Amino acid sequence: MAQARVSGILREVYAFVYALSKQEVRLPQWHWPLVDSREIEMAKKANGQGHTYKVGTSYRTVIRRRGVVVTAMASTTQESKRKAKEKLLTLPNLSPTDEAPANPKMKLGEFLLYWLENSHQHNIAHTTYKRYRSLAVQHINPSLGDYELRKVTPRLINYLLATMREGGQSVRSQQQARALLSVALAEAENLNLIAVNPVRKVKNPQGSTRAISPLKIEDVKRLLKTYEGTFLSARLHIAMVCGLRQGEALGLRWQDIDFEAGTLQVQAQMQLVNNEPVFTRLKTDRSYRTLVLTQESLQSLTQHKQIIDSWAMRSDTNWQNLDLVFPQNNGGARSPKTDYAEWQKALKLCGIAPKRLHDARHTAATLMYSQGVGIETISRTLGHSSSAITSRLYVHSSEEPLRNAAKLMSEALRMNGYS
Repeated sequence: MAQARVSGILREVYAFVYALSKQEVRLPQWHWPLVDSREIEMAKKANGQGHTYKVGTSYRTVIRRRGVVVTAMASTTQESKRKAKEKLLTLPNLSPTDEAPANPKMKLGEFLLYWLENSHQHNIAHTTYKRYRSLAVQHINPSLGDYELRKVTPRLINYLLATMREGGQSVRSQQQARALLSVALAEAENLNLIAVNPVRKVKNPQGSTRAISPLKIEDVKRLLKTYEGTFLSARLHIAMVCGLRQGEALGLRWQDIDFEAGTLQVQAQMQLVNNEPVFTRLKTDRSYRTLVLTQESLQSLTQHKQIIDSWAMRSDTNWQNLDLVFPQNNGGARSPKTDYAEWQKALKLCGIAPKRLHDARHTAATLMYSQGVGIETISRTLGHSSSAITSRLYVHSSEEPLRNAAKLMSEALRMNGYS
């Protein structure tokens, strides 16, 4: 027991020596067993993000930042990471946000933008990053940016939300601003820049939700019948029957479809980054999913592939072989604006009032629900992080389950002698 403790202390000593040197430490050969080589290698690979691995019944976190390596042991991964980040704060001239100055009077605006652009940006979709940055620049920082991190209180955050509300910002925008501050200040708390995250004591803004108007089954049938055999047929199936988001549909590749098994895998999305279409990771881990296609959708996709193959043959050497299911006519990435415009034209031609393309996703959820499909299955189909989101946001005014429930109640009453 004592020997193990001594070995642990020696490891910390050598790791600290390595940190001071800001380069690889050339220790005598007989010392190397005391310094776990995994720590040095993992620290190099992590380069500021940290790596945690199991050692016996405990967990060790190794972080390398600007040539400095720190390690920490604990009984859980979370505690290990916390201790390692605390050690970073004790080192001279090393800031909790890498290059930003470790200023005890750091202001919220300074921290928020640096954290968002240098850390959080890599964990979220590009469109989410742009939205968060817009909220930070246009709303959060003008109201609270000049306050020191440690002086941001629940009262100030409530003031921000009230200012946004009075300025005409939607409840959704207020909720997103609160969510952004919650995650950012949770990281500040984790780095010991603040004692407690003040957002915890701020209620999430509530208000009337935006009315959702999914298409009726008659409208869905009319659209599918009208565009049967055309380029738009499969796109309508993917939107109204499968419920894919626009970016997921535009990022769909033929390699994602198994015609024999009748399945479709959602593995990436197409988004505009600096006005250039690029493949990006999906919104959440549960967004990565496999769908079983209806016979009608499978048939539509089969016909659609023939259309795309004919385009490729006519284009000769000008064809961009990106393997996209819904490309533009030269094989390149299809513009979201073009995709949206085609949707509106289809609605107008079929005499259907204008609707958002995202309403097609609501339609898929509502149709499944009206046919008795369970909420959890619908949630998995849509790729939601939880079934609660599906129930709250995507199932709207479907009377069929209610009628079925009333019918069952009537039958139960009749069986018990009531007529």
